[in-house]
Amino acid sequence: MPQVTYFDAHCVLGRSLHTGPDEPATADELLAAMDHFGIHDALVLDSLSVSTNPMAGNRRILERTRGQPRLHPAWSGLMTHSRELPAPAKFVRQMRDEGVGALYLFYGQWDIRLEDWAIDDLLAELEAGRIPLFLCPDSTMQPGRIDLSDWNNIVRICRKFPDLPVVVTENRLYRGQRPLYEALAACPNLKVDISALWLHRRIEFICREFGADRMVWGSRLPARGPGAALMQLNYSGISEKELALIAGGNMRKLLSWNRDIKPAGDSAAFPEPVDILHRKVRERAPFSDEKFHDCHGHIGWCCPYHVLADETPQTVVAEMDKFGIAAGCVFSLQIGGDVEYGTDEVAAMLNAYPDRFIGFTYVNPNYGERLILKELERGLTLGMQGIKLLTGSYGASGYGSPMVDLACRFANDHGQFILNHHWGPPERMRQLCRDYPSALFIAGHSEGGFADVCREFENLYICTCPFLGWNQTEKYVEIYGAGRLLFGSDLMDLPISWGLGPILYARISEADKRKILGGNLRRLMDKYRIWPRGWKR
Repeated sequence: MPQVTYFDAHCVLGRSLHTGPDEPATADELLAAMDHFGIHDALVLDSLSVSTNPMAGNRRILERTRGQPRLHPAWSGLMTHSRELPAPAKFVRQMRDEGVGALYLFYGQWDIRLEDWAIDDLLAELEAGRIPLFLCPDSTMQPGRIDLSDWNNIVRICRKFPDLPVVVTENRLYRGQRPLYEALAACPNLKVDISALWLHRRIEFICREFGADRMVWGSRLPARGPGAALMQLNYSGISEKELALIAGGNMRKLLSWNRDIKPAGDSAAFPEPVDILHRKVRERAPFSDEKFHDCHGHIGWCCPYHVLADETPQTVVAEMDKFGIAAGCVFSLQIGGDVEYGTDEVAAMLNAYPDRFIGFTYVNPNYGERLILKELERGLTLGMQGIKLLTGSYGASGYGSPMVDLACRFANDHGQFILNHHWGPPERMRQLCRDYPSALFIAGHSEGGFADVCREFENLYICTCPFLGWNQTEKYVEIYGAGRLLFGSDLMDLPISWGLGPILYARISEADKRKILGGNLRRLMDKYRIWPRGWKR
């Protein structure tokens, strides 16, 4: 069995525009974070190279990683004729001489054009040295955007420079999954950083279709906590050999062009885990013996985003079993589609597995009062016990729509759970909690601004989906208390492990973790008398 050692492909040292006060910013702080998560080595950029100017950052990262054998410097590049960096041949020689492992082109941040007239002189020198090139379209001036990769030019570069190792990375590839697959098929020298792949069973699909050698994993520390991407990898349904390649083997091979780069983390002595759950996740132990409960899941095979063609109700339940998810609240995966079709898909899942799911009726306020009430009543006949809203997708009929009140009134009259992707500002949330006290409101996506509303009302809970930021679990426990947080996986959109990881790795008590991971939802199920209809109570 190959040894699995983790080589992080994407870390940053130093503070930048969006750095929080407690994010690790020094080498010692970064290493302490790596130790907690069990990460052996890391490729590290300076924050100046990412957000301000590569000239300063490239110099400073050499100073910051000197004497730190587990931290390996990466540089950021620019086009040639601004004369900020040395000419390409000299620049590549400096990378080799200084022990630099890879070059990042943040082409969205620096307006680097990936066309032949702008960048090919540098790419030719990188190819001659077999130097790995990371292509990232993200910009610190517009954080959080998705699907920005320039696929036409990425494929152009890979084809023109077939001996150049190219790695695509960005904040998130969502709709961009389909062009990614075509690019992987067209370009044998192309890889992807899996920190961008937030979709259910995506690692398994790429392993099967293209091979494990086409992926590296990056944490994006300190902007993100590593728990989500790390657990997604560790609990993917792939072989131990494939896992070892993605975890670190592929990165070590990519960096072997520079003889001065010697991974040193194999000898790292990690501290003891903080509790039993932390030990299990760090040691990749099974969770099938747990009894977690999930407040936020999707069911559906008709969706704008890529859903695996081999996905079945059986594979979904098997994934839940693997992670110890005893029961989950589920609603349609459709985004803006025919809500009746989606409700029927959920109803079929309830019928197939009546002891595992609590079904929610999906509501679109644009349909108007008559059709909304008709669908909610139909949902009752199909066994639905909750309501799902996605007000951000409704255009003018957003969170302030009277149709949102209509759905909340229905939930109130029937004592139902009601979850919205985003409820709007705190004053709107306060009004809904006050006017509909018999409904249980769930803020669907880690809303951080409802602390005062939660203190005032008992019928509002916050879903954890997804806790991506550094120490976000700890921060939300501080804001709300563990008793007001509900674990949400976003199955079958996000991987279950993506939602579990940030909680299992968190530095909070095991008792608080267990409240979040199921204890709170189970208590609410009993209070509202809402259970999977097949449960024997």
